[in-house]
Amino acid sequence: MHLAYFDENKYTVDNPYFFIGGYLIPEEKVLDLENTLTQIQSNFFCSTALRTDTEFHGKEMFHGKGHFKKRKLTERVHLFHDIATFINNNKLPVRLVCINVNFHRAKYQYPQPEYRLGLTLILERFCDYLEKVDDIGAVFGDYEKDEISRAILDFAEFKMKGTPMYYGRSLGN
Repeated sequence: MHLAYFDENKYTVDNPYFFIGGYLIPEEKVLDLENTLTQIQSNFFCSTALRTDTEFHGKEMFHGKGHFKKRKLTERVHLFHDIATFINNNKLPVRLVCINVNFHRAKYQYPQPEYRLGLTLILERFCDYLEKVDDIGAVFGDYEKDEISRAILDFAEFKMKGTPMYYGRSLGN
């Protein structure tokens, strides 16, 4: 079994791109990978406690905002390097979807909501990988209060009926 995690950004007028991405982790590697991430966290924050002020958030890391505000750029670059090295060294399969929201809305008279479209596409990409390695998976993401209710319903519907795309597919894994 693989565990698949996804997260997404909040698009705005200033940033009209909706990104949703994730990675898959083989079940047998979860504890080792968790220990490595905890070490990276400890090296940066001097703490292994999982709190909101010790979480890795790419946007805040990149812009030096939130609990990264007082960190030097070189420290933040080093943290990005450590995380990228972790993903690369462990050969974690990463999947990413990017939707140009303005283009998407202009192209279709009744466009599918971006979150639902992104969720559909990331789940299909996870399933493509799982089929390739002949395994099953469990998918989880972070809590988004404005989207979570619809996402839970979408998960259930996709599992039962497949995805709603023109070439929709079953999500049987």
